Amino acid sequence: MIYLSLFFLIYTIALTYNKSKNMITISLIGIIIGWLISIFSYLFYLSKFNVYWAVINDFYNFSKGTWNRIVLENVDALLFIRLLNFGILLFLFSFLLFSISFTHSRSRINKLYYYIPLAILFIVQLCYYDPFIQLKLQNHFFSYDHASGMNYKRVANIIDIIFQCTKFALIMITFSLLIHYLIKNFRIHFIRQYTIFNIMCLFPITIIHIMMFWWAPAVLIRATHIDSFHNYLKPPMNAVLFKYNIFTIISLIAFAAMVFAFSRYQTKQKQHHVEADEINKRINTASLGVKAFTHSIKNHLLAIRSETEYLKEKFKDDADTLYSLELIFKSCYYSYDMINNASSKLESIDIVLKPVKLHIPVELALQKLSSKDQAVNIEVIRLSHGSKALLDTAHMTEVCFNIIKNALEAMHQTSDKQLTITIEDQDKWGCISIEDNGPGIPPENLNEIFSPFFSTKSSVSNWGVGLSYCHKIVTSHQGKIEVHSTVNKGTSFKILLPLH
Repeated sequence: MIYLSLFFLIYTIALTYNKSKNMITISLIGIIIGWLISIFSYLFYLSKFNVYWAVINDFYNFSKGTWNRIVLENVDALLFIRLLNFGILLFLFSFLLFSISFTHSRSRINKLYYYIPLAILFIVQLCYYDPFIQLKLQNHFFSYDHASGMNYKRVANIIDIIFQCTKFALIMITFSLLIHYLIKNFRIHFIRQYTIFNIMCLFPITIIHIMMFWWAPAVLIRATHIDSFHNYLKPPMNAVLFKYNIFTIISLIAFAAMVFAFSRYQTKQKQHHVEADEINKRINTASLGVKAFTHSIKNHLLAIRSETEYLKEKFKDDADTLYSLELIFKSCYYSYDMINNASSKLESIDIVLKPVKLHIPVELALQKLSSKDQAVNIEVIRLSHGSKALLDTAHMTEVCFNIIKNALEAMHQTSDKQLTITIEDQDKWGCISIEDNGPGIPPENLNEIFSPFFSTKSSVSNWGVGLSYCHKIVTSHQGKIEVHSTVNKGTSFKILLPLH
């Protein structure tokens, strides 16, 4: 158990440590440190009672020699009582602070309204259970008469019950906040993954903590008639866990679940980063290829246009020839324009960010649609009316227009065409969701849709750079773009942008 605990501490801090010491990271590290302080303080405090090695070994897997050495050490029981109560309270309050910070990362209410009352409650409990204060209180009330001492004892029991209820209430509130946050943001893939990961990691360690320290924090010292002599109370020990020796098994399963959840999350994160890097590499490589390709093609198109103009002048009296030459001229002009457009979307893009309301690029994109496209049933649901994100309006409008245009083209054979655009806030993210009821995208194509020049359309006007451009613009805004599709049911694109 000790080696597992140390491994988990190092592994967790290594995964959660980052340069920006935000409250989420600090509180998560506080959970693990509180957990370890609780375990080791409990261990050293038990050594005061010379608990048999066979009993302790069920919890900690100690060698006999190590345990005997700890028993013979002259440990300061008062220090370990303080550390035990501190570790347990640190675990509980860090647990709740993590949940508040994680689920209210963009709350307009100042987090001090949460943190200050919790800090006061933490200090009050820490002071109340401190051995020095308990000895003072007990000596004070029991020094009068027996009745006064009994009254104090009854009040102390009530206070213990209140604090125990508070402890379990904090745990319930923590998981309630996480579950509510999961339900509220369930439709956003990466938030759903991250929240489930946190619940999976925190639930096992909480169960172990409750099983071991269901009685704590607690008053573990009693005053006597002799001021320099105190009675240390042996904390309750779960008889079921000792009798059937199941604690070690439960702990191993819980730690394995936590390590698996951490590893799985890290794998997913690395996979997402690798995919994003791969798309960016493809875009950059394609950009270099397009420069060489377009330079050559443009020269040929210009030559064709020049010859076409010469032939139009030479055969100006032949109506049929002029008609054909005009078609060639327009085709060259259109191709030239398409090449320039494809090239510009893959080259370096200058982004000028300004606070803009989320619905503006959507409305501007809809205004660019042709009358034929607007004949489709397009529903815009605005759940966010005032939220702003730092946007480059022109580029984000083009992103929305590309995705909307793709959706409309995908539904050309759908009988009852429906396009739904939803604008909403999801915690600290602004979400623009564009959903159609078209034929959907086959699973084998989902991983390729953001690759340059990948397209399933046969149209000569489509070069397959639109979604690559969308990916590049959204990631340049520090945002995320997700796609979910079911064959014969439709496709949904989600553009997630950090709110200002």
